[in-house]
Amino acid sequence: MFKIGHMNINIPENQKNIAVALSGGGDSMALSHMICAWAEENNTQVHLLTVNHNLREEAMEECKNIANWVTDFPNAIHHILTWEHDLKPNTAVMEKARTARYSLMRDYCVEHNIQTLCVGHHGDDQIETFFFRLAKGSGLSGLTGMKDWSTLEDIQIYRPLLGHSHAELIQYCKDNQLQWIEDPSNENDDYARPRLRKALVNEGFEISRFVKTLARLSRAQDAIDWLVDEATKKCVMDKKITFNVLKTYPLDIQIRVLQNVIHITGQTTGNYPPKLERVEEIIATILPSQSATLHGCLITCSKDGNTLEIKGA
Repeated sequence: MFKIGHMNINIPENQKNIAVALSGGGDSMALSHMICAWAEENNTQVHLLTVNHNLREEAMEECKNIANWVTDFPNAIHHILTWEHDLKPNTAVMEKARTARYSLMRDYCVEHNIQTLCVGHHGDDQIETFFFRLAKGSGLSGLTGMKDWSTLEDIQIYRPLLGHSHAELIQYCKDNQLQWIEDPSNENDDYARPRLRKALVNEGFEISRFVKTLARLSRAQDAIDWLVDEATKKCVMDKKITFNVLKTYPLDIQIRVLQNVIHITGQTTGNYPPKLERVEEIIATILPSQSATLHGCLITCSKDGNTLEIKGA
């Protein structure tokens, strides 16, 4: 583990090329500076990736300014990736821009044989993510928040700053005399995240306390995952579930086992599991000789009610 001040960087040392998502904001500038310090110690090339979303006239000029700010960062090369589109989206602008951003960076990483993309999500982002997922009815797995490591198709996403606040990262930039910009959308109340951020600040939410809460939720999730693995070993074989045995487990374990099997079997695009509400409904209502469809799967209950068979559609 490589430590800068109170910030820890924990990347496998055998990686000779890594990438960093660099928007130019204080969070990503701090992250880029830390990663480049780590890379200098580990003889690693850092690819700093800035995406021009083509949504504002001044965006390209800002990208060029960012490139100038990082010219002295050790072991770094900077690239501007451009989202090509004819018209600015009329709805869900931030969501579509995010999808395009990650697609561009993922494609770059694949092309350059990069296994790890570092992103600057921090503790404030964790709080916002928690409340957005809560509002959408997410289960425990969603409410545990973002993880330090996750997978985007065939590359690893690394988030080393989740335990630190935006204010800490801005102070890091000041201490290291880094330049940064603030995305105008961060203060635009037309978007949900800035509205939520302001409300949480007014209510006095503290990052350190919230991180502890997420850690406790994660421990509970780990315990459930262990039980799900045990139930899967006993109840699942060749995409058939011994339903009468599964029903001896707590309801949440039943739901998660079925959700996992459907997710693995399904023919849908993306890496998201089937909707929790539908899995709950199937568990509660499916009867002998009945079938249901979900996530590109056909789920059939045997005549005696003892077996669920899951087939890809």
